[in-house]
Amino acid sequence: MVPTILAAATAAALFGGADFMAGLASRRMSAVVVAALSYGAGLVVVGAVALLSPPMHLAGQDLRWCVVSSAAGVVGVVALYAALAAGRLSIVSPLTAGLAAAGPALFDIARGARLQVTALAGLTLAVVAVVVVGAGHSERERKDMPLAAIVLAVVAGASFAVSIVALSLVGVAAGLAPLLMQRTLGVVVLTPIALFLLFGRRGRVNTLPDRRTLALAVAAGLVDSMATMARLAAIRLLGPLAVAAVIGGLYPVSTILLAHFILGERLTAGERVGVAMALAAVVLTTLP
Repeated sequence: MVPTILAAATAAALFGGADFMAGLASRRMSAVVVAALSYGAGLVVVGAVALLSPPMHLAGQDLRWCVVSSAAGVVGVVALYAALAAGRLSIVSPLTAGLAAAGPALFDIARGARLQVTALAGLTLAVVAVVVVGAGHSERERKDMPLAAIVLAVVAGASFAVSIVALSLVGVAAGLAPLLMQRTLGVVVLTPIALFLLFGRRGRVNTLPDRRTLALAVAAGLVDSMATMARLAAIRLLGPLAVAAVIGGLYPVSTILLAHFILGERLTAGERVGVAMALAAVVLTTLP
């Protein structure tokens, strides 16, 4: 189980960084444009790794789950970036992560996954940690979360949960095929919309984002693609899906820490408690 935990924790750290950069970029340009750039950059990374990997073999059932995972993933990314643009990153991220982690975990346990008491305690503590991190804000900060941002965050979390469950049902022989399909679908669907938003009907430039914003969106895609590969590894390393999903869902912790160290945002008492609980959860999950 330890390799699964290490891979999931790596995914959480990378997802947190990707969300941080995407959140900053989404405040300066359309979430759809950010998502399109992110998917394009991610497709390059996943495609390069796929070329160096063993051949991919997709069975009929694998193809179906790849499509489900890809479609749900694209919906989740667009909804997440739109939520990050409309609301506070430090609240949107935990809310999305909690749903994205709880869904696959419940699915795995309902399927009969057997976890030791320490692992169950660790997973429970991890979910609570995400909730505590999201709740550790002042009344003024919570007022900066419009209903649209909350709805979008819920849609994103539910979509990611569906995507992760479908991904877990794809055979190992498929290799990186589900990630390639997801990135390709994202580019095909989002690029025309992004171009329309940037250039309008008459082909005239509306407002081009500055280089820093473009760089943030591309960097978010590069980091996100590495995170998805780490999550795929966590799911396939013979560890329970519940562990991979919940530990991987701790990414709001890294998002908040980045906001603290880079943007100088102060950690509230609740956030400090949540970070400590997250670290304790990882330790508990690794115990025999």
